[in-house]
Amino acid sequence: MSMVKKMTWAVRTPQICLGFVLLVIGYVMFAMMNFSVFDAIKGPVELTAEMSLQEMEGQYVSYEVKYPLGTYMEETVTKKVNGVSTGTSRSRLGYIVYDENRDDFLAVECAVKQEDEMEGLVDQFWAALDGQGDVAETGIVIKGSLELLMGEDLRYYKKNLGSVLDEVPESAYVITGGKIKGEKIGQIYGISALGVVIAVLGIALLAKSSSKEISRSVAAYLAANPQFKEEELEQDFAGAVKLGSLWVGKRWTFGMLSDKSAVHDNDSIIWVYPYSERSGKNTISKMGVVFLDGSFASAILSGGRTKKAMAEYDRLGHIVTGNDVSYRNTLASGLSEFLALKYYPAKGINAAATQEPAPAPETDPEQEA
Repeated sequence: MSMVKKMTWAVRTPQICLGFVLLVIGYVMFAMMNFSVFDAIKGPVELTAEMSLQEMEGQYVSYEVKYPLGTYMEETVTKKVNGVSTGTSRSRLGYIVYDENRDDFLAVECAVKQEDEMEGLVDQFWAALDGQGDVAETGIVIKGSLELLMGEDLRYYKKNLGSVLDEVPESAYVITGGKIKGEKIGQIYGISALGVVIAVLGIALLAKSSSKEISRSVAAYLAANPQFKEEELEQDFAGAVKLGSLWVGKRWTFGMLSDKSAVHDNDSIIWVYPYSERSGKNTISKMGVVFLDGSFASAILSGGRTKKAMAEYDRLGHIVTGNDVSYRNTLASGLSEFLALKYYPAKGINAAATQEPAPAPETDPEQEA
């Protein structure tokens, strides 16, 4: 495998892994909502007279409630502050409804805020049966999944319906108002939207991982330094020490640094040291690199790998390694003073001439990994 391919793969591997992880997380968030966002976007199907409840089971439907008999259940939630209960409140109501289209009964669930309207229809229904008015011509439209009533809810439904009918069916259907497949519509939109964002980030990482950034950087280096051939880079790369996504060779350092360059001449490096940065609650270990012109770059590298990298740079003889504060002070006082520490002696350069002070590295080397 060529130098460019190895460097590209070293960068791509974590990006690809993270991209797939994000895609999986996005998919799981959709799955948590039973992929109901597609039903929510499409909208409910109106439950008309000719439709069979059995065939529509599991579908997102809308149904106009005109003849509710009364409630069969109340769903409550307990409010807690610091683990201590502060009381309960009603969150949902279940009503028994006469379905005139099928001459049968079914259940609907609705929000507590709809209670006044529903109770008004209940009163109107019973008053009409007593001959004290007409039944409602229009009702309340409930939107939700059509499901089989199960468990305790079915028991409460049958018990309450039994006070009206002599024979109660063994099964019943319920329209879970405001819910699709058991999930609240607001939560479906919120969690699914978050899943989309995470999945898009994953796709972006996968797309980025296929870029030719490294090959372009190598080509740019060779164009700027025509005295070198790609074969020379390949030869030095073959003998370089691999440290994560960084390779330290005898003549060059390979791998994408923060300055967006993938090839650096080791003769241009004058100081290498470990440091760390805070990112939220996490600490990121990095290796700082200062160049002959006073510029700075970094690579994300563990403390152990940075230590090994410094050992390789020490063998070159002209590079200062470590994060002793005296190095920073020396560089701050002047570039020529810093070069006099190791660079000038190793290169056999007379350090009599002085240069203007160079700016200190962007990152304080006192921050140890």
